[in-house]
Order: sequence, then structure tokens, then C-alpha cells
Amino acid sequence: MKTKSNRKLTKSNNRVFAGVLGGIAEYLQWNANVLRVLFVLLTIASHGAGILVYLLLMTIIPSKPENTGFFEQMRHASSQANSPQQPQGRKSIHNVHEEDEPRHQD
Repeated sequence: MKTKSNRKLTKSNNRVFAGVLGGIAEYLQWNANVLRVLFVLLTIASHGAGILVYLLLMTIIPSKPENTGFFEQMRHASSQANSPQQPQGRKSIHNVHEEDEPRHQD
């Protein structure tokens, strides 16, 4: 008999789409691929109801604390893209005001 431990149901890093089935497989200590095949077969048999269940579980099951989700990764990547790094040894000039010089008439 398996001993109980402090297992929590969370999304997995072993993911194909959102990590839901991988997280369930880790929680139940099953093979994730077997669970995925069973899920596809049950979804086909239920005329697509499994997709709604998956979307519901995707919103309910939390991510692991050290595991950031897709949207967090995208937000982090976009924030890095918006703040370009200056090359070493180069200076940037800020608050420059440009004015036209008066023409000298001869």
C-alpha cells in the first residue's frame, strides 16, 4: 500500500498543452502518456465534452510555485524586449532639446 505524502495537485512541467494531464498523472503517480491517451479516447467518446473539462481544469488547477505559466513567460519576455540593454562602454544621451540655429545673412 502506498503511503500518503503531502502531494498537491498542480500543473506539471511535463506538458503538451497546459500541463493539466501531466499534473494529474504526477498526483496519481501514473504515466502521463497513458492518461493522455485515455483522455483523448474519452473525449472522442463523449463528443468533445473532454475539451470543456480540460479548459475548466486548466483554470482551476494552480501552477507550481517555481513554474511560471505561459502568460507569465510571455509577459517576462516582452518586458525584457521593451528595455534594451546598452552595450558596455557606450553612453546614452537623455533629455536633448534640438533648436534651429539662426541664419547668418551676408
